[in-house]
Amino acid sequence: MDDALIIKKIIAGDKNEYALLMDRYYKELFKYIYNITNNYETTEDLLQEVFLKVYNKLNKFNSDKASFRTWIYRISHHHTINFLKKKSNQMNLYTYEYDDTINKASEDVIKNTIKDKQITRIQKAMEKVLKPKHFEIMALHYFSNLNPKEISETTNIPLKTVYKAIKSSIKKIKKEVGEQ
Repeated sequence: MDDALIIKKIIAGDKNEYALLMDRYYKELFKYIYNITNNYETTEDLLQEVFLKVYNKLNKFNSDKASFRTWIYRISHHHTINFLKKKSNQMNLYTYEYDDTINKASEDVIKNTIKDKQITRIQKAMEKVLKPKHFEIMALHYFSNLNPKEISETTNIPLKTVYKAIKSSIKKIKKEVGEQ
């Protein structure tokens, strides 16, 4: 069943259908938010807030303007960035240090999210050589599998800028990974 049909059912009163949307987008939104916050508990909290916000604004979704996937990513992006701005003195957005307080369940999520050493190596290279804006674009593209158009719509960055950022970032990452 496609997103538009599920949304129509929810708006018509079948609230139980919302679980389908949550199930469909939970893992990829979790990965996206976790890649920004690097904190399991914060990611869980933010994702719950995002799903609540999406549910409350579902009647404002317009499929003529964007796909539901793009719309939910835009909400996730803005909600997460706003949270980080409020907490900027407590959290460094681009530091990915392992948190020893993460419990066993969260370790499983991390292992599923970052499956092998190569991804970690690329991620570290990204942190080292990319500016925050380019880091965000690359995280959306490679870790959340958004295409350039969806990234542009999510971040309000012009499409040509997204393409250029991806191209230049790939060159920088390849150079950095090749040096290690």
